[in-house]
Amino acid sequence: MTRVLVIGHGKIALTLIEGILKAGLHNKYYFEICGREFKKVETFIKFHHLESHFHALPPTPPLFIDEAIVFLCTKPQGLESFVFGGKARAVVSVMAGVSIAKIQQSIHAIGYARIMPNIAAKYQKSCSALYCKDLDWESIGDLVQSFGKVVVVEKEELIDASIAVSGSAPAFLALIAQALMDAGVREGLARLQSKEFVRGMFEGFALLLQQQDPQEIMDLVASPGGTTIEGLSVLESRGVRGAIMEACHQAVARAKKL
Repeated sequence: MTRVLVIGHGKIALTLIEGILKAGLHNKYYFEICGREFKKVETFIKFHHLESHFHALPPTPPLFIDEAIVFLCTKPQGLESFVFGGKARAVVSVMAGVSIAKIQQSIHAIGYARIMPNIAAKYQKSCSALYCKDLDWESIGDLVQSFGKVVVVEKEELIDASIAVSGSAPAFLALIAQALMDAGVREGLARLQSKEFVRGMFEGFALLLQQQDPQEIMDLVASPGGTTIEGLSVLESRGVRGAIMEACHQAVARAKKL
């Protein structure tokens, strides 16, 4: 049974673990979790009821990784807290802004990969960019696909670029969703009613977007001289499109500075 070692026990680690469990991979691999503080890892495992499938590993240096698949789910600066020994089968990093070249300075492996999932991985609905070096991505395919759809990119810098439209995007969409809910309340809807409308709208919109481009959707909804085109005119005059693009650009720029 192949050993899978998860480094880190924060939100992104939990999100990925939940996706792995939903995919039923706990019966195929031997999973371990390691963090800087062993007691916190034990508490993490117990709190989330993971005792049956995940085992806490003390961070005693060197941390032997021979033949293991290692997921780096720690914060970028946290990697320096670990001393690794041996050579992993594969290292898969979810750390934003940390290049494979830098990872190679801390941990030895046959092959390396960087993946940028988002929080929808817990429902197996993330769309994640994946870049591999000296590694056939299909050798880790069942693990990374347990997060959702995988888009293999040919250049490592595109991992950071994907933050704009995948990694950080759920937070941007959440801001829009909250604004729509508040708008409903402003116009007289009860808060629960407004939430129900917005959630239903996002569900339907996701299906529309699978078949049509955004401009086509706007053209279908916005009739000449109607209510929707009036609202779109306000959004364009306030620079909403440009603000979203700039927010994405700054998120990527920040990742490159980490």
